Amino acid sequence: MRLFLSCLCGIALLALASCEKDLPLPVPPTQHYELYVANEYNELQAHYAVYLSDSDGKIRVYRDLVGNDTAKVVVSDAKVTDRFDCTVVKITTLQTNGLRDTTITLSTYTNLGSGEQINLRDLTYRQNIDLKIQFTGVTSVDSIIVADGLTFTRPQPGNSFNGFYRVQHTGKLWLRVLVNGEDHWRFLYFDNVSGPTLETTVDVALLPVILAKPTNIAFPFSAPWQYKVEGLVDSTKNQFLPLGDLQRAPGGAVPVFAQLDVFQPVDNEEFNPAGLPYTAYRMNIRGFDGSPTGYTYVLDKLFATLPVALPLPDFDLQPTVAPNGRFMAVQCVGSFDVLAFSRSRSGTPNITWEVYTRPAVPNSNGLVSYRLPDVPADLGNRFPVLKNYNFNGPTSARAESYEKLTDYNAIIRLRLGNNDPIWQMKGGYIGREEGL
Repeated sequence: MRLFLSCLCGIALLALASCEKDLPLPVPPTQHYELYVANEYNELQAHYAVYLSDSDGKIRVYRDLVGNDTAKVVVSDAKVTDRFDCTVVKITTLQTNGLRDTTITLSTYTNLGSGEQINLRDLTYRQNIDLKIQFTGVTSVDSIIVADGLTFTRPQPGNSFNGFYRVQHTGKLWLRVLVNGEDHWRFLYFDNVSGPTLETTVDVALLPVILAKPTNIAFPFSAPWQYKVEGLVDSTKNQFLPLGDLQRAPGGAVPVFAQLDVFQPVDNEEFNPAGLPYTAYRMNIRGFDGSPTGYTYVLDKLFATLPVALPLPDFDLQPTVAPNGRFMAVQCVGSFDVLAFSRSRSGTPNITWEVYTRPAVPNSNGLVSYRLPDVPADLGNRFPVLKNYNFNGPTSARAESYEKLTDYNAIIRLRLGNNDPIWQMKGGYIGREEGL
């Protein structure tokens, strides 16, 4: 009987031990400052590193990041309540005609708390397609605009009116043409576009005419503007319909203008939004005012209807004296959400160092200064110009304001998380950049 009870107790203890073994072990809360980094690039695309520095610029930890891997960056002698400046370093090297061209991009995020996640990845959602189109029933193609299309071959009599364009799109695209000396545009709309190539032959007599008048948008000043105007089709799928101009070939002339006519694929005489495949308009704009007191205007924002004029920033930045090339300082005027400093160097290596920090509190003296952190020994020995802060390009500061985002930490977290390629548009972003 004792032996039987002993066996039962042994079996029960074994079963209990087995159950306890299957239970998840409690995870003790971390006692140290740590960040998490997910790197989706391989070493052939770019080499990444990250380091943390204290308020004096001293490096507390440095970590090279393995390609296509995740890492935890820990400051073992720091508490979870401590805060550090985090610098992400990206190094890309291209081999061209036997010469090595190295680019170093550094991004510093100030006063970062423990537990943040940094995602290094490319969220490109636009596709390219080769559009090959032949027009029939024409004696002349007087003008053709393939929105977001780069021209390889323009249709003309010598090539039997065959056109070849590489078009950037998100599933939908369109073009408009003036033909046969007509004074009104005709248009062609493509839906559910996919694949590397789209070939079509079009009888222009069958193309609808754009009778709706274009919307004229006034820009803040005359400049060689870079812009995208798009109709928002689906924000959850990042689908837009481009409504802007052709893509400009690199190195070509860029026109200077102060206003823009936006045409839309609508063939009724009175503008009818219900007939459009989109519900709002995204405007992604950048332009530099070349006057002595000029600035760079930046906008990425949604509009329910196309505006007649672009909104102007109600804040400003004014330069102030910095003691040396390692320091940056600016006077903040008005209220905005994020301040970004930038230093640059052209040549070999090419260097860009950007710092994201809090702007001055409204109604204060407005002065914000920042001293770049130390450069890790590995980087400094490899690139002495970086270690010596040997910048030869302009220093600038950018004020960023978000209509729908007001918390600095939340904005930086969106940038670090890199989970949504159109987060700035959704936040209603307007910026003003000044040379210092």
